[in-house]
Amino acid sequence: METLKLNSRGPWVEFLQSTLKKIGFFTSKIDGIFGNLTQTAVRSFQKEFGLNPDGIVGPLTWDALTPYINGYTIYKIKSGDTLWHLANNFSTTVNAILTANPGLNATTLKIGDTITIPFSNIVPTNVSYTSDILDLNILSMQAIYPFLEFGTIGQSVLGKPLRYIRFGTGKKQVFYNASFHANEWINSPLLMKFLEILCKSYVNNLSVFGYPAKYLFENTSLYLVPMVNPDGVDLVTGNYPEDSEIIRNTKIISNNFPSISYPSGWKANIVRNRLKSSVPS
Repeated sequence: METLKLNSRGPWVEFLQSTLKKIGFFTSKIDGIFGNLTQTAVRSFQKEFGLNPDGIVGPLTWDALTPYINGYTIYKIKSGDTLWHLANNFSTTVNAILTANPGLNATTLKIGDTITIPFSNIVPTNVSYTSDILDLNILSMQAIYPFLEFGTIGQSVLGKPLRYIRFGTGKKQVFYNASFHANEWINSPLLMKFLEILCKSYVNNLSVFGYPAKYLFENTSLYLVPMVNPDGVDLVTGNYPEDSEIIRNTKIISNNFPSISYPSGWKANIVRNRLKSSVPS
């Protein structure tokens, strides 16, 4: 992750603001601009977690934020711990802990053993959802939902993996995908949030739109490709430096073809190759 400080901008700043808002340190608008209010929130977080309150988000601060980004923590069993008490302390459920730790015996917890405890939501729906954030979310889901199947179906023009996720083991197969068009990236967090809700319902024996999640899991195989066009998504969400050749090429095309204005009208993939110098900028 990028080191962020006063006057930093972009999707990583949005992601930082979203995470700090989730845990109560940031109450302002998520705008992707690291201003004074964001700096104050960072300093408050750093003080609370025993870090140097310099207002700069470097490796140590990102590490402290990681459990809240991932939605789970790694916990070492202590004397007197029970799953019920741990679930209560972390505002989660016993089923969620057992699911994240296959083979864990609730009646024979061993002091000193480490377990994964899910305690928070994973997928943010209030940020520009880049391929990097998607990858972080998928890693978190791998850790706490081992019943999911993960893989890739190929790669993008820039070599990014096109990831798929499978929920369920049934014979009836359903395929969902999102972000074919770059400026329709909002469909990716929508699809990932839907999957997160589905997984939580499955773990806790709940229903989704009147259907028991366990029934859906056993009778359906739901395949999701949450970001078909990661290069294009990263382009329109600001995940490339403004001075990069990719951005320069995109702006040249946009200037010459107003119908595909950048970024709001950009539905295409990436502009990888250098454009001819004769094309006006």
